[in-house]
Amino acid sequence: MFLDIYESWLEKQRKNLGGEALRRLNEGHAHNEKLFVHNLWLPAVGNLDFLHAEYEVTNFRDGFFYLDFAYIRPPYLINWEVDDFSSHAKLVTRRSFEYERERQNQLILNGWQIYRFPLDAIKEKPRRCQQLIQQVLGKLYGGGVTTDVKLSLKQREILRFATQIQRPFMPQEICELLAIKGQHAWKLLHELVQFELLLPTSGSSRIRTYRLGDMAIQRHIRL
Repeated sequence: MFLDIYESWLEKQRKNLGGEALRRLNEGHAHNEKLFVHNLWLPAVGNLDFLHAEYEVTNFRDGFFYLDFAYIRPPYLINWEVDDFSSHAKLVTRRSFEYERERQNQLILNGWQIYRFPLDAIKEKPRRCQQLIQQVLGKLYGGGVTTDVKLSLKQREILRFATQIQRPFMPQEICELLAIKGQHAWKLLHELVQFELLLPTSGSSRIRTYRLGDMAIQRHIRL
């Protein structure tokens, strides 16, 4: 499930890139960046909307900076960086040290907010990092990230589907959407009903159709 979402997100970006930007996406976006998406971003936010990998930004010398992750959602610009201590410690030189400080100053001057995550924290303290992401987005955009209900990726996909179709749907549609069996689909749907994010629309002892619940709309859950 994660790999499908992740690869689809990368492929959409590749179609719009060329030259150095495409090379960096193919070669520079590697294990550490993938870990950021898997351990932090998707559990915290639930989707990859507005998020761009290896994002190209023009610098004041008519060259380019490349950001690990850029969150482009008006009216703010947010840069999320993954810092590997071992790599930085081995490769740092006076010139690269100066470049990194110059880069950060220029980005801030141009209106970017910058948040850095040590690789060790991504691996060992993911929940703390997730909370920071949620706090940042909640403060800037007035909500949009659910913190009181813990949803799986599959459950968020169900809510996304329900939002898009805007009609009652059957469990069989969820089986086809997620490539899962009926019992698994029923369990996910049942939990969403308990959270009041879905409502049954037909059936009593055995629910035949569901629709998006009012609670999901009121909480502005980001999908």
